[in-house]
Amino acid sequence: MVSLMSPGLPPLSLQDILDNAGRLVDKFLQDDRSYPELANLLNIPSEYQASLSGLYDQDYPNLAEVGYGLDSVSEISIEKRVPLPPELVEQFGRLQCNCMMGLFSEIERAWLTIDSDIFVWKFEDGSDLAYFDGLNETILSAALLRPKPGIFQPHIQYLMCLATPVDIVLLGVSFYKSADGGSGDHRGGEMHLLPDPLFSIPTDGVYITSIAGADNGRVFMAGKDGCLYELVYQAEDGWFSRKCRKVNHSTSSLSFLIPSFLNFSFSEDDPIAEISIDNTRGILYARTQKGTIQVFDLGEKHDGMSRIAAQSQTNILNSAANVARTIESTSFKSIVHIAAVTARESQTVQLVAVTESGVRLYFTTIPFKSQSRRPSMLSLVHVRLPPGFSATSAPMRPTNVHTAHYSHGTLLLVSSQNKENDLLWGVSPDSFCFPKQMMEANTVLPIEGKTWAISEVTAPEPAPPSGKYSVDPPCVVTQHALPPRRFVLLSAQGIHILQKQRPVEQLKQLMVECGGPDAQQIKAFFNLHRLDQACATCLVLACSRASADQQVSDWARMAFFMYGGEAQYHFSGLRASSMAGAPFTPSRPGQMPVYSPGGLGSPMMTPMPNMTPLHMSTPMAGPVMHPQMQMGSGANPTQEVVYSGKHNGIYIYLCRILRPFWDAPVCTEFVANKGVTYLTSSFTVDELCMGLELVRDLSDFVDFNSKFDVDSQIDILSVGRTGSATGGLRYDGGGMDEHARSRLQAEVQRMEKISLQHAQDFLHRVEEVLGLWRVLLDHQFHVLANTMSQDLQNQLRNMTFKMLVISGKDVCSTLINCLVGRYLDDNAAIDAISDKLRQVCPTLYSSDDATCSKSNELMQAARASQDPNQKQQHLIQALHLLKSVAQPLNLGVLAPQMASLHFYPGVVELGLHEAHKVDPQGLALHFYQSGEPQEDIQGMQAYIARMECYKCITDVLSFLWSSSVNPQTQAPSIPLQPGPPVNTDQSRMDALQAEAYREEVLQMGLASDDSLFHAALYDWLFMTNHTDKLLEINTPYVEQYLRRKVNMQTDNTAALDMLWKHYEKTENFQAATRILAQLAERPGSGINLTQRLEYLSRAVICAKSSTSRLGTAAAGELLHELEEKMEVARLQMQVYKCICNMGNSPDKEDAKNKLDSELLDITSLYEDFADRFDLHEMKLAIVHCAGLYDAALIENLWQSIIDKELTSTAQMSIPDRLTSVSNRLETIAKLYVSAERYFPVASILHFLEQRSCEQNLGHSWVYQLLLNVGVSPARLLELYDRLYKSKDVIWRNSQRPLHVLFVLQSLILHITSNPGLIPPSDRRRLITTCLDRVSAYLVELQATSSTDPQVRELSAQFKATQAKLERL
Repeated sequence: MVSLMSPGLPPLSLQDILDNAGRLVDKFLQDDRSYPELANLLNIPSEYQASLSGLYDQDYPNLAEVGYGLDSVSEISIEKRVPLPPELVEQFGRLQCNCMMGLFSEIERAWLTIDSDIFVWKFEDGSDLAYFDGLNETILSAALLRPKPGIFQPHIQYLMCLATPVDIVLLGVSFYKSADGGSGDHRGGEMHLLPDPLFSIPTDGVYITSIAGADNGRVFMAGKDGCLYELVYQAEDGWFSRKCRKVNHSTSSLSFLIPSFLNFSFSEDDPIAEISIDNTRGILYARTQKGTIQVFDLGEKHDGMSRIAAQSQTNILNSAANVARTIESTSFKSIVHIAAVTARESQTVQLVAVTESGVRLYFTTIPFKSQSRRPSMLSLVHVRLPPGFSATSAPMRPTNVHTAHYSHGTLLLVSSQNKENDLLWGVSPDSFCFPKQMMEANTVLPIEGKTWAISEVTAPEPAPPSGKYSVDPPCVVTQHALPPRRFVLLSAQGIHILQKQRPVEQLKQLMVECGGPDAQQIKAFFNLHRLDQACATCLVLACSRASADQQVSDWARMAFFMYGGEAQYHFSGLRASSMAGAPFTPSRPGQMPVYSPGGLGSPMMTPMPNMTPLHMSTPMAGPVMHPQMQMGSGANPTQEVVYSGKHNGIYIYLCRILRPFWDAPVCTEFVANKGVTYLTSSFTVDELCMGLELVRDLSDFVDFNSKFDVDSQIDILSVGRTGSATGGLRYDGGGMDEHARSRLQAEVQRMEKISLQHAQDFLHRVEEVLGLWRVLLDHQFHVLANTMSQDLQNQLRNMTFKMLVISGKDVCSTLINCLVGRYLDDNAAIDAISDKLRQVCPTLYSSDDATCSKSNELMQAARASQDPNQKQQHLIQALHLLKSVAQPLNLGVLAPQMASLHFYPGVVELGLHEAHKVDPQGLALHFYQSGEPQEDIQGMQAYIARMECYKCITDVLSFLWSSSVNPQTQAPSIPLQPGPPVNTDQSRMDALQAEAYREEVLQMGLASDDSLFHAALYDWLFMTNHTDKLLEINTPYVEQYLRRKVNMQTDNTAALDMLWKHYEKTENFQAATRILAQLAERPGSGINLTQRLEYLSRAVICAKSSTSRLGTAAAGELLHELEEKMEVARLQMQVYKCICNMGNSPDKEDAKNKLDSELLDITSLYEDFADRFDLHEMKLAIVHCAGLYDAALIENLWQSIIDKELTSTAQMSIPDRLTSVSNRLETIAKLYVSAERYFPVASILHFLEQRSCEQNLGHSWVYQLLLNVGVSPARLLELYDRLYKSKDVIWRNSQRPLHVLFVLQSLILHITSNPGLIPPSDRRRLITTCLDRVSAYLVELQATSSTDPQVRELSAQFKATQAKLERL
């Protein structure tokens, strides 16, 4: 919808438009409901104090004074005169005893009795004459009654009760279809009186003067003896009651047991002349011939009887005379008519009586403030004088009233004009809408002949379900939907059919008489009824499609625009011109009273200056104003928009059309058999059809006349638009120049056009909802509602029509889906219902909805098809239709539906197409590539929408992936219940099929050029741990995705891990090397030291591959750098393991965490860990790795290592200890034996022998350790020889001065015994060296004390070794 709002105001959404229009409908509905109660109109102060009206001019305003020609407007018009049927006229010749005439208005018949025969005929045209001649006695009274339910056969639609001096009979009345094809009711059918009476009882000598029936079938009879009787009938005789009996309610309920000669009234003989029954309250009123009024209570359920009160005519008329003291007492003559005032007319007034002079006397039977609603009194509360009593009124007034009829505020009086003819007075308030006190217009019509009976043609009004009646609104509120009221007057000259003129009929009459809308009378009508009410009445005619009223419809449309006024600004605080707020006053000839648009003017007439207005167009407190357009602040005047009568008239007419629906619940609960509860529609088909027709007519009118531009209307309908006829507000300036006023006027007219445009949208929505509800009723609404979810059913149960229109689009859509789904469930074609819905509710069920429904039908056909080719064709067609839908699709429903048909490519294609449709401008991609900035709201929304579309594809992949697991590998399960195996799901596929479909979906998705979909797919693979599949993908989007994931995520370890694997797979070794190095060096606990070593190792491998490929210096340098880092990392791992073996303490835990969470440099390793925790081996390794040479440090480290090992094994036995120490030192020494700087053999040998000597560990384990490490025998021999010749005092201090010689002897013997230790080329030379050394050692030994046993032992061992050497 194009918004006409100014750039300063944002355009309203459709929901805002509906909300605003709904509030206006609520406002005007409330106005229509705010009509005064009858007691307020009559100004009744209390039930004990009567009031008076009819003395002032405003009680019966003279319509001729409002404007030209309104004196021709009548309240009652004679529709037609129908003479008595000629056959009946002939019957008068047989009259002997008695002749009576009356009306059965319920069935639109008149009746005539001549002696014992009764004749009944249609009073509309005198046709369908029926008679009954089965009685032998003269008929004294007759009545048409409703039968009691459940007693007679259905064909007996009414009962006719006839009373004779001897008996009372009940006849059955039926209607049958006529030969010309008429209906079978009283309007179109033929009436038949059953020949045999249904019941007949004796009168017991009582003369029955009148008979009346209640709506529930009870029959009451007035006796000439002054008693009230009831004819009680039932289906069968009871123990104490006959099948039919007569009960006297004036004496005893057992009067049927008392003989007639004893059954008499204790009052004077005063026959009951008239009975009136209030069926809404259950009260019966009786008027005697002498004017006494009696009140009987029929009970809350209308099945009882008790006499409550009675007042004589004398008392009543005296009370009335006391109220009207200024009126002559002769004006209060005898009472000739009583009528019950039903609860549909008033809640406080219950009875009206009419006197012979036309005075109305209003009574109440219930105290105003009583909690009980049962009658307890009869109190006069108001006296209403007839026309002619005001000071300025015409002298003519009703006299000699002999027949009257009162109903729903309308009074018909028949007075005797002369012996031959009567005068009919019609008095009604309908010409005055929403007055503050009773105002009535009257019409006087001559009647040919004397009047025998008068009655209103009424249709039966069903009681409300709640049993509580509400007061009916004025006729102006319902005149669009109800036909005019019709009355029938029966005289000896024939039948007069009268029509009650409502404002709509009066306007039509004026237009016909004036020949169009351009007349002073039409202006006067608008002046009388006020702009908005008159415009609403105009619309009733203008929207009519009746061909006979086409000319009147065109005239009404012209009058609507000619006199509907214009929107205005209302300036609060500015002094308006004197004409703007002036009251209406009677006009002089040639003048036209000024009126204001939108109902701002004053009432038509006031009795004196400054008196409160008595007549208002609506009972609202102020003008209808735009809800948002209020300007001005501070001391400036406030400007408010006052809409024109055209605008308000449209809303008033619409709210009156919607009045039966608006606040009513759309559904009611219906309990079926077995306690099953269904939701049924609260509205009938007839109600919906009528409401829909009226709304469509108004909608067409608004659509056709949608340009409410003032200038254009002047061009088309310029006649009568100048001067005061427009009725616009006039201001005296108030400090505003002409240009400013013109600008404001143009602005307010523009705002009214916008509001009318909103009304147009609102009308379309109402029309669619009514049309949809009508279609739903044609398709068993209760079944459709039962298919909804329980939550939606509860929502529907609590929903009013107003809520359905304004905020119930989702509920309507759900109901439409249920309707279409029902067709699909029945395998029925949906083209017809789809076209119907498109025609009825195009916005609730758009062309896109129809397309979706058709695709749904094709998918259902595919499901049912057994031919694979046909099934595939249906699915492709359905996909094509879905892709043509312009609105967003519900992929959450469609994708599973396609997946259930194994149409997985369709899911991919539809998801990708839908993603492009929801974001045609690519905002999501820009948002994604920009790093997803939070301030880009539109981009974020587009991105979320696209991700939702992609989700249907990944959901299918997830299902297929899980289905690709072979079900045979699953463990068998125990059946849930005994019996044959449960049938497996036919739609389930085996693992091979699922895998094939999965690959098809993957390949189809990977072939897409939608980079965002690739990102969503890779994300899904990543999050579902299908990274191996992600690495198999070879598209240009994978690297982009992984690089972005690395850059966007804080913890991007997994992404980096994937990225180097991708680079390695694509042989981009250099990039893989950098990422692996980055992973290894990344601080944090996410990667442990083992993984870092692995990353460095892989980085070295990739670097070597890159170097072999590229051969550049940079690649070589990177490799060298990585190898060095690898070496340091290995040392770090050794440090870590050493600390782990040292036990637990907070200090050590912190050290381990730090070592495990990052790669450290070699200095930190040495200072913070190896040195701190005395890890001597690691210190040595670090010094070696760093290439640092400090002889003293190295010797010190070796000594510390040796001492640590010796100390740690001190508790062992010497063999075990030597084995452990040797193994451990051998392992360490082998690491450095090739680097003599870091393995000082001489120093190590000296320290080991020193500790061995001190701890008496033996002579051979040291050299054996060094031999195992790789030190040559010749080298050892030389080192030991130097050690001996150094003559160190440590041996003597240790009390073992010969320790080194013992070791030398053992070493030389070991070499001699194991010649294989010496290479063959060096063997001779070494043996010679050994012999020389042995000889030298023997010489030295001989020089020492020969008495020392160790010397002798050692000399002997050397000699033995010497001999052995010489033999080699």
